[in-house]
Amino acid sequence: MRRHIAIAVIVGVVLVGGAGVAVAGVSDGNYDPSRQGCSGDAADVERSDTTEPGCQNFTVNVNDGSGHEAVRAGLPQLKDGDHPDPTSASYAANPDGVDPSSGAHFYVGADDNLNNGEHDGSERIADGPSDGGAIVLNADPNSLGAWLSALSGGDQQYLLTHPLPLVDFGIGACTDGTCWSTQTQQRRAYDGGSTTAGDRDAANYGGYTWDPETCSSADPNEADCGPGGIGYWHDQSGDVYVEPGVQVYEDPNPAGSPIAYYPVPAAYAGTCGVVAGGGPVRAPASPATNDAGQVVVSTGC
Repeated sequence: MRRHIAIAVIVGVVLVGGAGVAVAGVSDGNYDPSRQGCSGDAADVERSDTTEPGCQNFTVNVNDGSGHEAVRAGLPQLKDGDHPDPTSASYAANPDGVDPSSGAHFYVGADDNLNNGEHDGSERIADGPSDGGAIVLNADPNSLGAWLSALSGGDQQYLLTHPLPLVDFGIGACTDGTCWSTQTQQRRAYDGGSTTAGDRDAANYGGYTWDPETCSSADPNEADCGPGGIGYWHDQSGDVYVEPGVQVYEDPNPAGSPIAYYPVPAAYAGTCGVVAGGGPVRAPASPATNDAGQVVVSTGC
């Protein structure tokens, strides 16, 4: 129960209504510390008794295409042990200089700081909290030109990963090592520390070596993560992407804190194909089965 408050907030936002690439510890493809008004290390467990001015654990904000923030509302970051206080909510509007013709980027995000001020990131990685989620809705007029160029040039990979021009949407969350994400275009979910390791899709575990189950932001040292600590595993990973469609997968960030099967069986269905299995659910050997025991049918993304 310790990590479910942030997810409940996200679900609540979806029930009542609800660009760029996220590179946060929250590996849903949408959450972004900068959109929360926070630096990457604001939620580190090593800084649990501090807060950053302007950092919000729950936020709603809108930017135009140039990055000008038109409106923001939210709740401030808490110290560990503090309780969320609705009376501390803030609101600010800055319509001057907004250029609607440049696009619009709507963002709703929440993280586990809502859970009595919990800080669950790691200073060894410094990419935000491990648990939380976000909703994004973007209107980008510049995307039409790129999409038309891909269409006329027969760029199948771009069209499969960016099937809709002008508008894109994403929603997702991570909690206790398990992530889910629904997207209309490809987004980076985890910014791995390696410049040489290959990129992969979040639901495809093929060829990937996981950090020990005992390794997390709360236990980042060699005793729990092995030689090199949590930073070693971050530096072994390339970038991890979520694709257009629906996906459930193990958090690729070693700062995550798995409590279920590790890794959890993954599932994906979308423009890039189908993935099913992994972890304790292994498919029989076949031309469509990878070394992680997953059935993978790719369309060529």
